[in-house]
Amino acid sequence: MKLPSFLMSLACLMAFPVFAQPPGNPFKSGWEPAPVGGSFAMDDHIVWCGSVIRHDDGKYYMFASRWPKKLGMSAWVTNSEVVLASSDKPGGPYRFEQVLLPARGAEYWDGRATHNPNIHRHQGEYVLFYTGIRYDFAMPADKAPDRADYEAAWNHKRIGVATAKSPQGPWKRLDHPILEPRPGHWDGAITSNPAAVIHEDGSVLLLYKSAPVPYPARNQNRLLSFGLARAASIEGPYHRLNADAPLRFSDKNASVEDPYLWHADGVYQMVAKAMDSRLVPTSHGFHAWSKDGLEWKLSEPAEAYSMSWTWCDGRTVTLKKRERPQVLFEAGKPTHVAFATTTPEGEIFNTVVEIKKASPPSR
Repeated sequence: MKLPSFLMSLACLMAFPVFAQPPGNPFKSGWEPAPVGGSFAMDDHIVWCGSVIRHDDGKYYMFASRWPKKLGMSAWVTNSEVVLASSDKPGGPYRFEQVLLPARGAEYWDGRATHNPNIHRHQGEYVLFYTGIRYDFAMPADKAPDRADYEAAWNHKRIGVATAKSPQGPWKRLDHPILEPRPGHWDGAITSNPAAVIHEDGSVLLLYKSAPVPYPARNQNRLLSFGLARAASIEGPYHRLNADAPLRFSDKNASVEDPYLWHADGVYQMVAKAMDSRLVPTSHGFHAWSKDGLEWKLSEPAEAYSMSWTWCDGRTVTLKKRERPQVLFEAGKPTHVAFATTTPEGEIFNTVVEIKKASPPSR
């Protein structure tokens, strides 16, 4: 029996571990100063979840989430929409261009809100993984959703994919999610935070976040974990690779979210947010690597980023939030990371920060 190509690829990765060497932490040298005021902000909207890619026209395009500022932070789950912004430089400033994935009605699985964009390009086509949300109550217009509505919307988070020939679209959405939760299992509540690698043959390795139980039970169990799924093509079907238990890191079990996944130097690599101190006691983000996507090792050192932040004007501050790391690649190398940031003063925007280059070894 002939195996599908994506299963053959996985088998090959697992059969030759001798070639899988620790890649080194690309973030260990730290970060260049960040642009003051961020890279993409809007007067009337909260901006979050920036994912950047360079187009053939030389411009950088940020796929981001936004929702009305007057509704407050919690309205991401009810009012978020994926939008497009552009800049001549990776660090910005980015200018708003258009809404890409607007609300399209409660009859659709993603008909009320779209969030967590993760942008890729494969064989000339743009591929956007994202989180879609639906709910049956009226969309908030003048105030934040109450707790009951927030929980109802959160419980309907699902991962989907859209495709287009250019950043501006038109974007083709599917009428169904590409991965559903499994009630009664470790990923029984939701699927969200998509992070994908599209291989040369078109197969996809998809990292996702889930939780064991939906609200209201989630109020007593706040654990968040990562799962892994694979498909022979972008639209699926997707098959879980770690069905029995969530991913662990150097055999440590910890609460995690906001992954970004890529494949380089013969291994899979990840940067993500640690929700507690078990993975990186003195940091906030971590870097890990894997030869097959299933068994993950923390890098040495594992720290990827902290809440300490230096602006271009020389000021160093401690951020309230530094989330959703999304890596920008130039010539196949990671050069910048887009973060969703909240300053000590409460300002919220996306910021693209250059990765500091490692110093050359001394002679």
